[in-house]
Amino acid sequence: MQARAPGWIERVAPMLGVRGPQAGDLRLDRRRVYILPTRAGLLFGLALFTMLLTAINYGLALGYATTFLLVGVGLVSMLHTWRNLAGLTLRAGRAEPVHAGEIAELALLLHNGAGGERFAIELTVPGTAQPTRIDVAAGTEQLVSVALPTGRRGWQAVPRMKLATTWPLGLWCAWAWWHPQARVLVLPRLETPAAPFPESGHAGTERAGRGEDDVAAIRPFRAGDSPRRLAWKAMARTGGDALLVREFEGGSGGRLWLDWDALPPGLDVEARLSRLARWVVDAEAAGLDYGLALPSATLELAAGPAHRAACLEALALAPR
Repeated sequence: MQARAPGWIERVAPMLGVRGPQAGDLRLDRRRVYILPTRAGLLFGLALFTMLLTAINYGLALGYATTFLLVGVGLVSMLHTWRNLAGLTLRAGRAEPVHAGEIAELALLLHNGAGGERFAIELTVPGTAQPTRIDVAAGTEQLVSVALPTGRRGWQAVPRMKLATTWPLGLWCAWAWWHPQARVLVLPRLETPAAPFPESGHAGTERAGRGEDDVAAIRPFRAGDSPRRLAWKAMARTGGDALLVREFEGGSGGRLWLDWDALPPGLDVEARLSRLARWVVDAEAAGLDYGLALPSATLELAAGPAHRAACLEALALAPR
């Protein structure tokens, strides 16, 4: 879907002294909540002015009463619209790493510690087609997940967001800007279709798939061993608490080295990172022990979610 074009509120934001990224919680006090009439509110005011002129011209007592009653309704509506935002406390969570081009989900927490229930608060994130509408009950916290489009790999700062409301009558728009000091890690794109593993890893891959027939020995668990190589049957027979792993014939047990320098010289930097990222994901899924050698970092042979995350982070933060 096409992203929504900036409205007049976004265009006047630079004139209102919009602040930069802010760490920690943000409380929307009276200095952070702005309010102006909406288009419907301007039409409402024009109608009231016309009614007042008519009442003055014809001396209509009922016209005066109706006009001033509606003016009071408009002013009370302005107060309720402003109070629908004022007093909220905002807190940014974290977003899980995603690959470039995917949508990251950022967790946000809205705390309504004082005042009544808040209705129809719209949270707008740049790059998204539709705002997120939120209701927050009195004395509660509301967890909201917002979508963040991602572009290039590396750390991506969370953009400035806008909270706005026109509740209850739509005559006024109250809004506040929030730019949390948060960021999301964008991983390299995964190469599609995936290239075959490098030649150095073929033998290890075959051994990893043969099962128990190629087990050469059982040894105690060491740091860096893949959890997929745990010898459950052997541990059940011994009855002890010590972890045991299978040592495959030849000592490789399905080991794979992913070396930057071994890639074809015709690949550019981003293509190399994309291929290595794909190999990391596929090696982890295949239950292999794998290591990563980059010009800027080397990660030794290991396996598991933590090793996978470390390898992908190293690829995401590699120099451009």
